[in-house]
Amino acid sequence: MSNSDLSANELLKCFFSECERNFRFLEQRYGYSFFCGLVEYRNNYKLIKPINSGIIHEPFIAVTRYEKDGCALEFSYSSQHFVIENQAFYNPVDRFSLAEILYAARKSGGQALNGDWGLTNEALIHNTIQGMAATTEKYARIFLNPSSKLLNRAMAIRSKRMEQKIRQKHLQTIKLVCQDAAKAYREKNYRQVVRLLEPFRQYLKKAEIKKLERAKALLTS
Repeated sequence: MSNSDLSANELLKCFFSECERNFRFLEQRYGYSFFCGLVEYRNNYKLIKPINSGIIHEPFIAVTRYEKDGCALEFSYSSQHFVIENQAFYNPVDRFSLAEILYAARKSGGQALNGDWGLTNEALIHNTIQGMAATTEKYARIFLNPSSKLLNRAMAIRSKRMEQKIRQKHLQTIKLVCQDAAKAYREKNYRQVVRLLEPFRQYLKKAEIKKLERAKALLTS
C-alpha cells in the first residue's frame, strides 16, 4: 500500500475496491445486493449515481450500499475531512451508526467502526475499511437482524447522549456569560452586566445573583 496522498479519482477507486473486497461476505453469505456511486441531492432526495470515466472533482461523497428486505448498510467516504463513515437503515425513517447498534447490544469493538479523518492514501483507507468489515462480519447477526428492543435501546441511548450534550453546552454558555459579566462588572459597565446575566438568572449561583442585583442597584442609584 502506498503512503502518498492520492488524487480524487485514485482515492475513490481505492475506496470502492476495498469495500467490494472486504464486504463481499454480505453478498455471498447473506444475499445482500450491492451498488455504489457518488451521492447527489435533488429536492432533498439522495441519489447515488454510478461513476463515469471522467475526472472526479472535490467536493464528493462516495457511497457503497448493501440492501436486502428493507435493510441497508451504507459505507461512505467524503472529501470533507476525508473520513469513512457507516450507517444502518432498518426502516424509511431511522438510521444508526454501526457503533450505536454495537454499543446498545453491549458488545465491544465499536472503535473500529469509527473512521478517522484524513484518510488520503491507500494504506489508511485499506486499514479503516478492513477494520470496519471485520467488526461488521463478527457481529453480522446483530447488525443485519436487530430486534425491536435493541433498536429502541439504541434510540434511547442516542437521546440521552443528546440531552447530555445540550446540558453541557448550556453549562458552558452560562460559564462564558458569567466570565463576560465579571469583566463588565470590573469595568463598571453595569448595564452590560444586567443584559448578560438577567436571561440566565434561574441558573446562576448566589455570587452571580448578588452581582446582578448590585449592578441593578447601581444603575438606579
